[in-house]
Amino acid sequence: MNVSSSHLSIAGKVFLLGEYAVLTGLPALVATVEPRFQMKVSSVESWDQSLQDWPEQSPIARLMRWAQAQGFAPLRFEFIDPLFGAGGLGASTAQFAMAYQAITQGMQEGDSFSAHPRRWSVLLKLYRELMSDEPVPPSGADLVAQWQGGVSFFDPSQAFVQDVWALLGTLPLMVFSTTTQSKRKVPTHEHLRELAHRGILSPDSPLMQSLKNHLMQAMNALEERDFRAFAHAFTAYGNTLGQYDLETQATREDKKVLSHLPHVLGVKGAGALQSDVILVLMEPGAPHHHHVIEAAQERGLKLIADGLTCQMGVTCLA
Repeated sequence: MNVSSSHLSIAGKVFLLGEYAVLTGLPALVATVEPRFQMKVSSVESWDQSLQDWPEQSPIARLMRWAQAQGFAPLRFEFIDPLFGAGGLGASTAQFAMAYQAITQGMQEGDSFSAHPRRWSVLLKLYRELMSDEPVPPSGADLVAQWQGGVSFFDPSQAFVQDVWALLGTLPLMVFSTTTQSKRKVPTHEHLRELAHRGILSPDSPLMQSLKNHLMQAMNALEERDFRAFAHAFTAYGNTLGQYDLETQATREDKKVLSHLPHVLGVKGAGALQSDVILVLMEPGAPHHHHVIEAAQERGLKLIADGLTCQMGVTCLA
């Protein structure tokens, strides 16, 4: 890749399971989805020229200040968002991952930064370091999933990532975006600051113990290829979050409407307060589900994916 002028692409993400819980060290399941974000990269004379384009505390701005301190050649980044700023599918981590790809492109093993600059573990370590001053530092599960592609089982306590596309790739899952609706998106960083004050993210809290049980049930169901049991744990996970007020009223109403439709096995939200997307699991082999799409559209939801497609990680388009 010619760093002086390049064009990168990366998938969006949705948490199938594990949001909130992953912040306390529990695992998460994260799927990558279309539409893909893009980034145009070009050379500039100084990092200051590029930094002025980004909010000071955004992940990508922190990365650029780090790159400046490390003596990397200055670059400018033009982010192309297919969601036009609606959010909800991992835009900030997409920006970070693509900028990291461009900044470290060409580094070889043995360079001063790291022996393995292209590994997800190095990317994650840097991300956590740069975001460590946040009241609730992000887990990086979404960042790693987008970097890797596919469907990731991410266990932060073991520093372990496994691609489980073989288990989940045929999942009859529909993904509906909610954030095209006015004022529906909940700013994640502000929400996490509020949670820090509430103390709700303690690893020993009843909430986390309950979420842990649902996660274990879901993973056991996957290993046994018991799709109905997985759908039950999937729905229970979202409902438990709702019981602790980690769900907007609009999401609660969406779930109620869609869960009662024929051939629907499970429904949950994802994102801060489950407000970014609505995920619908269908019966395997069920007839085409136009009725679900129509019901969702009547509620102002936008279909993002009808079934998962195997997404690659960061790719170079030019």
